[in-house]
Order: sequence, then structure tokens, then C-alpha cells
Amino acid sequence: MFCPLCRDEYRPGFTLCATCDAALVESLDAPGPSVPAPISADATPEEALAVFCGFLTLDEARQARDKVRAAKLPADILIRETPGAAVGAPVQEEFWLRVRPRDFRVMEGLIGFEPAAPAGADDTFSCSACGATVHASDDACPGCGLRFEE
Repeated sequence: MFCPLCRDEYRPGFTLCATCDAALVESLDAPGPSVPAPISADATPEEALAVFCGFLTLDEARQARDKVRAAKLPADILIRETPGAAVGAPVQEEFWLRVRPRDFRVMEGLIGFEPAAPAGADDTFSCSACGATVHASDDACPGCGLRFEE
């Protein structure tokens, strides 16, 4: 089973894509629903999604994402392993809500969180679109040109 939008593969028995909420198809050659691709899939650098805030559980992240989608704004959940885990230890995951940087102010009121603070004492962080090092005083990413809102 495949998602016709993001093209993720699922085991038999699944009927909906967990990311796109699209009906799964038997093969990617089969005609899919006439739904536009998610913004994050073909986003220009100006529309790329950036980490807004983190959650302790996937359910909390899904609830926040559902509020964002109900407001007709694009969002997705990034799941990654917690850094620094010991080899052989059980995998621990972090759940991050990603939205367009221009929607950060709206998000604060919508879900009640402030944007994730840039990491590091030197006031630099990695661009969520391309990974380049960005200084807190930069208005745009030096790597991809993603514009940041004040």
C-alpha cells in the first residue's frame, strides 16, 4: 500500500496515510485522489516548514497538528531519536511540530506555545530547510535564502 501524495509505503491493512490523511492505493501507478501535494513536499525555500515546538508524546504532537490543520495552515510532525542515547539502550524519540516560519506568531495563540529557542550559547542554529548555520541576527538563511519573520 502506498500514499499517492507523499509516496510512503505501508503494510497491508492500512487504509490512510498518517502524514497526508490520503487514501492509500495498491501501487503508485494507480490513479490517486485529486488532492494537491502537501506544501512541505514541493515547498519553495520561502514556504519550507521549520521546527516550531517539541512534545513529549506523539499524541500531544498530533493534537497540536490537528489544531493547526483545522486553521487551514500547513504543518507536519518530525520524529527523531533523542540525541546522546547510549548504544544498545532503548530508542527514545522526540516529536517536533513544524510549520511555516511566517505562521509562528499565529501558532503562539493557536496552540499556546512559543517557538523553540535557538540552541547554543553563540546564538546560532541550523536552518530547518537546508541545515546551514544561521546566526540569530540573520534575516535569512545564508544557505537557502529562507526568510525569517521578526
